[in-house]
Amino acid sequence: MQPERFAVGLTPLPTAARVAQKRGALRWRIISTVISLAILAVLVLTIGRDWSREWTIAMVVLWVGSSAFWLVLSVVGLQRAKRDLARIHDGVAFYLDPHGIEFVEPPHPRVRWDDVSALRLVGGGFGAGPAVALEVDGARVAGVPLSFLDASASVIDSAVRAYSLGRVHLDVTALDRVL
Repeated sequence: MQPERFAVGLTPLPTAARVAQKRGALRWRIISTVISLAILAVLVLTIGRDWSREWTIAMVVLWVGSSAFWLVLSVVGLQRAKRDLARIHDGVAFYLDPHGIEFVEPPHPRVRWDDVSALRLVGGGFGAGPAVALEVDGARVAGVPLSFLDASASVIDSAVRAYSLGRVHLDVTALDRVL
């Protein structure tokens, strides 16, 4: 008889919300760029006549540089969020049972609880955020971003502690660095 398993599934909802947020941020970045261009044009055409040519060129170059920087940053953020969303498919990320943990996404065979050296959140607060990573003999063998999962870190930690009989827990110290 197969023991009861706890399945942690994949969900696109938080990442889809991130895509929508990044798309809205890009829209507002474009609107603010157009508004600031209009303000710069009014300044240059009114009080800018008293400025030296070098000062006017410096103002325009600073505006172009900062606007381009923020627009590129917004576009890159949106593209990364879309790429993350495309990586998520329906199904199970990993299973927990009394014998160990088995990652389905990315595929990795079951690891017995005695062989798990760590189960921790790794990575930072950018992009998809920290990932639940499985380490065996000190080497990372599997991982999936926490934002892709349908269970919170506390639920996963509780299930891991229960199934491993307290031998393993989810180390969440990476959440201390998330903004």
